[in-house]
Amino acid sequence: MAVSKKYQHYDQYMLKGKLRFNGFERWRYVFTGVDKNTGSEKSFFIEIYLVNPLESPKNVVIAQKSRPVVSSEDLQYALAGTISAQAVSDEYVVKPSYALVKCGMFGENGKQFNRFSPGSELVWHKKSQEFTLAGCTFAEDVLTGEVTVHTSELRDNPELLCSAGKMSWNLHYERAIAAGPFEDSQKLWCPTGSKTVFAGTVTIDDDEYSVIPKKSFGYVDKSWGTELNDPYFHISSSNLTSLISGKQLTRSSFAVEGDYADKIRLHVCIEGEEVKLNLRKASQFHECVEAPADSDGEKLHWTVSVTDKKCVVDIDVFCRTRDMYVRDFEIPQGNRTLLKILSSSSGTGEIRIYKKDGENLELLEHAHIATCLCEFGKTEEVRS
Repeated sequence: MAVSKKYQHYDQYMLKGKLRFNGFERWRYVFTGVDKNTGSEKSFFIEIYLVNPLESPKNVVIAQKSRPVVSSEDLQYALAGTISAQAVSDEYVVKPSYALVKCGMFGENGKQFNRFSPGSELVWHKKSQEFTLAGCTFAEDVLTGEVTVHTSELRDNPELLCSAGKMSWNLHYERAIAAGPFEDSQKLWCPTGSKTVFAGTVTIDDDEYSVIPKKSFGYVDKSWGTELNDPYFHISSSNLTSLISGKQLTRSSFAVEGDYADKIRLHVCIEGEEVKLNLRKASQFHECVEAPADSDGEKLHWTVSVTDKKCVVDIDVFCRTRDMYVRDFEIPQGNRTLLKILSSSSGTGEIRIYKKDGENLELLEHAHIATCLCEFGKTEEVRS
């Protein structure tokens, strides 16, 4: 069931040359677990966010933390009245530089835990083919680690932008469907495991979850470049059921990522067959908008439609806003600006795939989507 090794090299460092001073690299792993006590299902994420690692390789620099323009000596002069208090209150702009382990739980009452480390502490072990960072291991088929954030840390360092608590994990995973990189001039995205099977355990605070392969509905991808997508648009799922045959589509998945100059990148696989689309020449439409509230509450609606000469793919996904959680990422350029991504993995909807023959459309598959990772974000300047 394991996917081909052809994309395995994307698990290594992708930041080269100038990108190590002006760039980002982001790994992420998403999966579902079952509470051992209650049987309820929750979805989790584990990520590495490496940003401008050679800008400050030995020290963590969090750019949205306030920094006075003047030195400590200038501060003494200000206290003595030699320079103005305004000069001391001014701030200078820095670029972030660190390696961040970000993990947590999606859904209502979601949480995220952040552990910042100097970029030099993210280590690639060539022999074992794995990264280590802050006591966590990221290998091609294993994830282990723990992140603890104390209440006192958040009180003293609000720029950590996370919850207090603890999450630990011990997981094995196998990528069943993957694709190569999609790129533009500023960034690349590679869905290295658009269908990934996870197994193991996750503990968040005092609650333990079993990650069961058939119910894990995992997703793995990687992105890197000079700029984060703004706006940020993403939907993906491997939990698909055919509305034509009624059968679970066990060898199927899709993943959509944007924006790339107002365009999206799309990978679709239906029962082992990739849906081939010429994205450079295809007409595209995508949006994320607020849907009318119903008995289930307020929702957001993701819409994607892509048409080329041979094929049409239409996707509609809805997600309850109360299930969504905001995750924050500093942009590589600093400027005290965060990309704030509203996220959930409980989206539901439908996907339709048509074969196109001139003006005629033949429906190839119409499937129900569940456990869909739904994300939308925009940048926002941090204000004091």
